[in-house]
Amino acid sequence: MLYQPDYDGKGFYNLSQSLIEFFGGRTERKGISYSIPNNENLALFLFDAMGISTLEKAGLLDHPHEEITSVFPSTTATALTTLFTGKTPAEHGVFGFMTFTRETGGVVNMLGVAHPMGPQLPINYEKLTSKGERLGKKLSSLGVSSVAVLPKSVSNTPMSNFDDEGFSAITPYYDLWDLKTIVNKELSKKGRRFVYVYVPYVDTLSHHYGPYSEEAKEASKDLLNFFEDVTRSAKDFTILGTADHGQVEVDPAQAPPQELLSLLEVPPYGDSRAMFLKTRYVEKVKNYLSDNYPEFYIVEREDVLKQKLLGLDVTAFPERLGDLLVLPQSRRLLIYPYTDKEANESFNYKGHHGGLSPEEVKIPLFIRP
Repeated sequence: MLYQPDYDGKGFYNLSQSLIEFFGGRTERKGISYSIPNNENLALFLFDAMGISTLEKAGLLDHPHEEITSVFPSTTATALTTLFTGKTPAEHGVFGFMTFTRETGGVVNMLGVAHPMGPQLPINYEKLTSKGERLGKKLSSLGVSSVAVLPKSVSNTPMSNFDDEGFSAITPYYDLWDLKTIVNKELSKKGRRFVYVYVPYVDTLSHHYGPYSEEAKEASKDLLNFFEDVTRSAKDFTILGTADHGQVEVDPAQAPPQELLSLLEVPPYGDSRAMFLKTRYVEKVKNYLSDNYPEFYIVEREDVLKQKLLGLDVTAFPERLGDLLVLPQSRRLLIYPYTDKEANESFNYKGHHGGLSPEEVKIPLFIRP
C-alpha cells in the first residue's frame, strides 16, 4: 500500500512554514492546518523515527496528538533539508541518504557530503541543494534568537552546518541525561527564542532491534514522558513534538543481483526503501524486476513528478531521479553495499525507512501550549 505524502497542510513540509508564521513572519506557502497556540517562544522536539505505528505498538496514542505525514523519501536527510529550507524535496533536490548529483558526477552520501566509499568531497552542502536563506537566518531577521540542541555525533557535520546556518547557538549533548539538563536551561532563558531539539534514539534502536521491539517502545515511552515533563514546566513557550519519518519491519537485505546491476549506468541510490535506478534499458529492468521481485512497486521518472511524491510536478534536479523508482512493498529489500561495513551493518537492520508505506510516512504532531 502506498501512502501519499501531504504537502497541502497536513505534512512535515507545512510545519516548516508554520515556524516562520509563529513569529509573525510572512510566507506565501501553506502552513500546517492545525492551530498552534500563540506565545512568546517556541520549541520543536524532533524524535527521529517515532512514527505513528511505533507509538501505536508502544501504547502511546493516548498522548494527545495530530497526525501528519513525512516527506518523500521518508528519510532524515530529505526531511531535515525540507525543515530548514522551507522547500519541498522537488525544490531542494535531496532525494535520499545517497543521492546522485551532476555537480559531483556521482553518488553522494548527503549526511556527510562524502563519496560513498569514504572521503569527504571538496564541495559544501549548499552547492548540492537550492539557494536561499535557512530557518535560522529567517528567524534572526524577525528578532528571534535560535538554538539547536544536537547530539555531539551530528553537530558540526556538513549537513548540520547547512541546516543550522544563522542559528544563534549550537549546543551539543552526549546522552539523554545531559540532554534533559540542557533543555531545561534553554527553556528557562528570557527573550524571543526558538529552541530546536533533535533526538535520534528511537531511530537507532529501531534499525538495530526493529521499530516494534521492546527497546524502541521503551525509548519512545521515556522520550514522550520527558517531552510531557518539559511541557508542564516550561513557561512562555509553545512546545511542538514530531518525527521526521517512521520505520517498518524488514527481513535481512540482499545486494542487487549482478543481472540487474549489469543493466544500470550507476549503482542504485536513494534510500533503503526508495531505490532510484539509472538505466538505458528501462523495459528490460522493469521486466527483470517484475519477474524476480513482483512485490516491488515500480514508478517511472515522469510519474514520480506527476504524482507529486516530491511535493511538485517539476524539479530543478531531474537527473537525480534516475529513470525508475523502486519501492519495496514487503519485508524484502535490496541495498547496494558501497562498503563492507554497510553490508555487515545495514543489511542486518531489522527496521528501515525511506519508502511510502503508512508505517514510514505517518508521523505525529504534538502541540502543547
